[in-house]
Amino acid sequence: MVYTKVIDMLKESGFTYTVHEHTPVTTVDEAHQKVPHLTHNLLKTVVFRIKDAHWILAAVTGNVRIHYKKLADAMGVKRKDLRSIAPEQVESELGFEIGGVGPFPVREDIRVVFDETLAPLDHVFCGSGKNTRTIEMKSADLIELAKARVYPITK
Repeated sequence: MVYTKVIDMLKESGFTYTVHEHTPVTTVDEAHQKVPHLTHNLLKTVVFRIKDAHWILAAVTGNVRIHYKKLADAMGVKRKDLRSIAPEQVESELGFEIGGVGPFPVREDIRVVFDETLAPLDHVFCGSGKNTRTIEMKSADLIELAKARVYPITK
């Protein structure tokens, strides 16, 4: 399960983190209703696929929308090569539960990109692989752990 891989990555990293257990949440709006204490600096991780290539985990805050052209530029590909992925496919192909996607490269064919607005944040909350567990850690540590690119990718 992806959750186990995420926790193993966190343990091996040596970075400080906290796992918060809660009722299942599947959307940012639902998180605001059910676990509002975990929504300050909450990352939404959106999954894309590059045509015939790797997966992308794109991290942004809350209800911010991703600008596809900027994301393509950040990944060094053409806009037409980006594919958005349905939540069910994310779960079946990558193993992240719906509502539990986090910016963790749990496979070799996953690349991570953070919107530039996330870099200066102190602590952030993000998915863990399970929709009943949220990870809290320093933004800079998460960016380093994920070997993430930091670019302007939002509208």
